[in-house]
Amino acid sequence: MDPETKNKLILLHAALMVFVWMLAVPVAMGMNMLARKKGKTWGPKVHMLIMTTAGFVPFTISAFIAFGISGQLKLKPHSGIGTALSIGVWSQVMLGTVNHLLFRYRRKHHCLPPKRPWNNHVHIWLGRLLLFMALINIPLGMRIKKATMPLYILYGIWLLVLAIAFLWLAFLSEKKQDTVEPDKEVEKMAINEAKA
Repeated sequence: MDPETKNKLILLHAALMVFVWMLAVPVAMGMNMLARKKGKTWGPKVHMLIMTTAGFVPFTISAFIAFGISGQLKLKPHSGIGTALSIGVWSQVMLGTVNHLLFRYRRKHHCLPPKRPWNNHVHIWLGRLLLFMALINIPLGMRIKKATMPLYILYGIWLLVLAIAFLWLAFLSEKKQDTVEPDKEVEKMAINEAKA
């Protein structure tokens, strides 16, 4: 691969990863936290939609670009963290899907647990860990490309904005929701079965 093409692919990889980890993932996590704090049920759906379209798809494209450019597994910090992030993200997608299917099953059969189940806690804490790792990995990538000081300053300012937003969400008083809204499709099926 010629150096000019390789450089363009590296910049595309960087742009996609910055978009995913500094915008899409924080927005998806923040929207879900906000909905939960306000007692709204739209949070998980918005989270899944953003994570699938603006998170997982660009992340996967960017990861394949990185693996294609390097051609091998490198044990350098940026590459190692990036590989761990890839494994973690694809695991998160599977875990999130399982969590969603379990929730729908439990809601349909009226056996929702009184508190958040352990598998949800694993998904939440693994997501936080992956975000933290990615936010460490971004400046490592910037260092490889010899980014200028203004880029580091912008990165730091944006991290401060994210930290303030997440602290605000964390300390926002939570509106308790007594019940989960029933699934409209399940209700319709139950009514139709009762009529038959």
